[in-house]
Amino acid sequence: MHEGAALTWREVVDKYHSALVDELSVRLDADVREAVSHALEAERSEASVRLRLECDDARRSQVESLNQVLRRLRAASEEHVLELAAESCASYAEKVVVLVFENNQASCAASAGVDANALPMFSTDSAPAIVAAIDSRDPVVALATEAEISPALAEAFGPERDPKAYLFPVVARHTVVAMLIASGVASSPNDSAARSAPIELLCEAAGMKLEASGYPPAGLAQQATAADLVQLTPGAPVVRTVPRAWDDLSADDQKLHLQAQRMARVRVAEMRLYHEGELRSGIAAGDIYGALQKAIDTARDQFLQSFLSKSPTMVDYLHLEILRGLAHDDDRLMGPNYPGPLV
Repeated sequence: MHEGAALTWREVVDKYHSALVDELSVRLDADVREAVSHALEAERSEASVRLRLECDDARRSQVESLNQVLRRLRAASEEHVLELAAESCASYAEKVVVLVFENNQASCAASAGVDANALPMFSTDSAPAIVAAIDSRDPVVALATEAEISPALAEAFGPERDPKAYLFPVVARHTVVAMLIASGVASSPNDSAARSAPIELLCEAAGMKLEASGYPPAGLAQQATAADLVQLTPGAPVVRTVPRAWDDLSADDQKLHLQAQRMARVRVAEMRLYHEGELRSGIAAGDIYGALQKAIDTARDQFLQSFLSKSPTMVDYLHLEILRGLAHDDDRLMGPNYPGPLV
């Protein structure tokens, strides 16, 4: 009887001990999981903060770098502008060549990552992509092959991780005075706009500097298209007048038109550079204006006050540049609330 009672007591103790161990194990596992979860959450939060700070630092560094280049371009003499453009764009591409043209022949005026002396003069007839960029005066992306950019350039660029060539016309006074061609452009591999935006901005700045230096001479500048010229009377409705050719404009009007074009290119380039994420979202949603409304409205107000209200022949270059540079000439991407051209 006593022995049976003792055995029963041991069984009760063992059972209680086993239950207690199980409960402690479960509680310990829960505490460990909670501690690990808190630690991971804290680590993720800290990593997110570090990433945001590093992105901000990288963005500030890029902006400051671009500002320094723009200051150097402003101070550069005309003969050094193309060399400086090639040197500056080398930060964004593995190989850079700046071409100048004469009698349908292209020759190398500056380069980075490519031996300029080894690049012979070649006919633009052998480079359809170059001809397309000259005709449109817009950037062109092409395969870096003999059939697209000429055998001479394809050999100079050689095999790259990026098989594309990025062509950026340098435009002054409506004329392509040079062309920067880049290969192995370094940036996000899935976003060609992000890859090329700094290079395009620098090429536009180079064109503005050459234009401000008086190159090319006015007699060599291409005429504006007749449909581009409109009549605007301050305080009155906008009406179109008989088209006038570029050479029919006064010297002051020509200067104002060129300033308006520069302003439009700069403002749109700034939108692409400083609002890259919003622009991508706007394109994806088919509502670029909704994504960039503040920046676009500010630019429109400035363009209206600085140019459209000052000349009866002024063109809404800002609207044209917005369509070209932001919406790739597809006005449907601007969204339903975009107010359209100012004139």
